[in-house]
Amino acid sequence: MVTVTIIGDYYVKKAAMLKDYTGYRILFIGAIIYFFSSFGWFWIYRYQKFLTVGAIHSFGIILLTVLFSIFVFKEKINGWEIFALVLGFISLIILIKNGNI
Repeated sequence: MVTVTIIGDYYVKKAAMLKDYTGYRILFIGAIIYFFSSFGWFWIYRYQKFLTVGAIHSFGIILLTVLFSIFVFKEKINGWEIFALVLGFISLIILIKNGNI
């Protein structure tokens, strides 16, 4: 589900990069993808704790967003962003270690 959500993000970013709001069709595609991904999240939330899904969703979104920004949009990542990713990974490990996930 994280991957589907990131694909929606991809279309929103592509639409935002176009000038004079000409990307509304691409934005609409992103919105449709978000809409359908919400059904997947609905089923996942039925069987998992909010904390568990939230932690995995948040870190997954961050990780895939970074990969998309580097490889698809050719953006540069700086030291602070790497540091923040490491802290996020550590927090996820702590949640797993304490039995919260």
